[in-house]
Amino acid sequence: MDDGSRRQGTRVFKKSSPNGKITVYLGKRDFVDHISHVDPIDGVVLVDPDYVKERKVFGHVLAAFRYGREDLDVLGLTFRKDLYLASEQIFPLEGSEPPKRPLTRLQERLLKKLGPNAFPFFFELPPHCPASVTLQPAPGDTGKPCGVDYELKAFVADNPDDKPHKRNSEIGRASCRERV
Repeated sequence: MDDGSRRQGTRVFKKSSPNGKITVYLGKRDFVDHISHVDPIDGVVLVDPDYVKERKVFGHVLAAFRYGREDLDVLGLTFRKDLYLASEQIFPLEGSEPPKRPLTRLQERLLKKLGPNAFPFFFELPPHCPASVTLQPAPGDTGKPCGVDYELKAFVADNPDDKPHKRNSEIGRASCRERV
């Protein structure tokens, strides 16, 4: 085959929970704020149905604003605020209603490849959400730097308000960039 007839592969970002029971697949990690809207976050979650059983899989997108060092977090006082921007139940699908949005090409290909235990998700961020920013830490600073970053959490729980356990939740990092 010559180089002209070869198809270019699609890059997929994969992140699994520590126990390997939930895996999230994303096509990109950088999302652009176009002033009027922000690029949607879409992907696929692969679940182990034997592990999930009667529980549900939820997804959250949150903006984490860290304004102090982690080593100063004592006695329940943390220097971090989490702003929930989007939340939805990913598995099982609620009712027999069709998906709210058509599947992207990446989602179609992942669903075909991963099989019946894969489920698509779609998050739309509100306009005017803060851009990802990281302040340059001082030479002696340790831990996560101050600033705003985004997390996509997929976790197993009975209710969306339940606190996810670290072993059965997956956290992927994303960033929201302003268009310049």
